[in-house]
Amino acid sequence: MATIDDILKSVGSLEKKIDEVSKDKEAGQEQVEKKLKELGEEQLKLGRQLLDVQQKSLAMPGQAPAVKSVGDMIVEGDSYKAMRAGQTRATKTFVDEVKREKAEAADPITTPTGGIVQAYRRPGVLPGTFRPFTIEGLLPSVAISSNSFEVLQEDESQYVENAAIVAEGGTKPTSSTGFKLLQGTIQTVANTTRITKQLLDDTPALAAYINLRLVYGVDLNVENELMTGDGTSGHLSGMLSDGNYTPHGVTALADLGGTGANLFDLILRAKTKITRAYNRPNCILLNPQDWETLCMLKDADGRYILGGPVTPADPRVWGLPVWTTEAVPESKFLVGDFYSAGMLYTRQGMTVELFEQDQDNVIRNLVTVRAERRMGFGIEKPSALCGGDFVLPTA
Repeated sequence: MATIDDILKSVGSLEKKIDEVSKDKEAGQEQVEKKLKELGEEQLKLGRQLLDVQQKSLAMPGQAPAVKSVGDMIVEGDSYKAMRAGQTRATKTFVDEVKREKAEAADPITTPTGGIVQAYRRPGVLPGTFRPFTIEGLLPSVAISSNSFEVLQEDESQYVENAAIVAEGGTKPTSSTGFKLLQGTIQTVANTTRITKQLLDDTPALAAYINLRLVYGVDLNVENELMTGDGTSGHLSGMLSDGNYTPHGVTALADLGGTGANLFDLILRAKTKITRAYNRPNCILLNPQDWETLCMLKDADGRYILGGPVTPADPRVWGLPVWTTEAVPESKFLVGDFYSAGMLYTRQGMTVELFEQDQDNVIRNLVTVRAERRMGFGIEKPSALCGGDFVLPTA
């Protein structure tokens, strides 16, 4: 019986003959093709002999039979190759128990932890939802270096206006006014978390995202405080707190002209009050749910008052832009000359710090991350804000 080496030598010799015949310029074309055909048949026989010897050598007595994993057997099967080529949509492989590798390290049906094939990971971090911030963009701000602030404010209730035309030699009239001191303190708004030092070192993008979430939490709290803070210890006094705005004062439908009144009339009443107090209203703040209510209002013929499904309404009412924000509670609204109404006082802007020395961080390999702001807020002209309940009286 020929060995593998003998067959390989014959194959090498045969390849030389094929090369020589191909380069024989003296022989005719017909003679060359005949010789190449004969050598090709001989090459095919040698290939079959080589395959036969290899298969027999794998099953020789005293040797373990060749084994393959189920995965190898599947991907080498004809049906699998046909599916890869798009010739079929399904594949079935019958497993040869003699040739199957029976490893006990892993279940071939269950994917081990981490996966057999490394999954594709999208770059970066898929962010969660962040609420857009609105309120701070409406208000002026100033940086201060103290932990409190004071504003000397004219008390309009004490203002007496007596200016008049005076005849020659007549006594000049006298006007008077009073002042009051508006005071406030700086509040600290903070947010903290702890992450592992390994995360900080090995996954900087994820660590940066966590920092971003902390910053967002601080700004979210500030936004809510600017609108609804109750002014008690540790809180800002928000624009919807009592005394910081002028209520619209509508208690009956008659105040808005009778039974045909709607929510648009309520907004107009608030705008008018601000204008009559010599302010210039520049924005309307609504909860998104209440803006939807406005968009759904229809006239007596069933037509939408604001645009409609085909031509969505421009977010403007009575000439003023409408800004929607979750900072405004549902069924509340506020019309304002926001630039004149109040002032933000910034003692310390947004600061993000990392600390290893905190609690048991050292022994647990943790890092504390802290984001914080120090700021205050004061309403200086309640007459520049008007609003309240965004609900029509029942009668």
